[in-house]
Amino acid sequence: MKAFSTLLLLPLFVVALLLTGCDSTVTGEGETTTVTLFLQPVFDGAPLSSDLSTVYDLNGTAISFTSARMYISEIELVKADGSTVPFETEPITVPAKDANDNDITHTVTDKIVLVKHDLGTHKYVLGDVESGEYTGVRYKVGIAGTTNRVDASQVPANHPLAKQTDRNNHWSWSAGYQFVRVDGLVDSDSDGTPDEVWETHLGTANFLTDVESSLDFDLTDEEAVDVHIMLDYKSLMQDVDLSDPDQRLCHTADNLPVANKVGSRISSSLMLHGVHESTGSGH
Repeated sequence: MKAFSTLLLLPLFVVALLLTGCDSTVTGEGETTTVTLFLQPVFDGAPLSSDLSTVYDLNGTAISFTSARMYISEIELVKADGSTVPFETEPITVPAKDANDNDITHTVTDKIVLVKHDLGTHKYVLGDVESGEYTGVRYKVGIAGTTNRVDASQVPANHPLAKQTDRNNHWSWSAGYQFVRVDGLVDSDSDGTPDEVWETHLGTANFLTDVESSLDFDLTDEEAVDVHIMLDYKSLMQDVDLSDPDQRLCHTADNLPVANKVGSRISSSLMLHGVHESTGSGH
């Protein structure tokens, strides 16, 4: 009885805190959700493999893959009120060139993802965002502006913009990064076995691609989610005729007809399949 009397003497707002403090269902401002990008690679609906023994049919021509990479940047979620929530990461400041080729330093804060499907890497942690109602996802394929003119050799090795040692990801100060890199072998003698190299490397500001997908979804406090996007490499390459030797090598400027064919397919090759409870860790 003494304890109950003491409780009655407390201010009402304190009583309310005591009564609800242990209720985990009570929500308030500042709640966040951890979001991971799950970018699933397929070829006409089948899982994509970079094993040369796995052969695919591209418009009647047998091909295989050795590289399948893509840069994703400026990722943001669209809130129900129309505002956007960007993803950022620990800043890095590195040498760069401005639009007039002057030496400058440039700070990168954007969360950039270098997708490496050829290594079997599909999931990438983006960060924490405010819980609530959302209506879509926006991002770019490629690297924009001054960030595309940094000195890749001076970027910390653990950053996605760092010069890669296994497969080249960067041309030069002026040309910048390879936004899309797909390589493999193609059947050159119609025997059904891929035997000749094909390469499609796409970059430069002309091929920076905005992608936007609409979908209503809710983010709930403490429930990590995957933003599930499917990338269909057959759709990406479907306008390229790899039976034609003139279309087998493209490093953007040296084969603009092929670059234009692939660039025009980027957005339609990426499909938002949903936002779901997370199934595991990402990188």
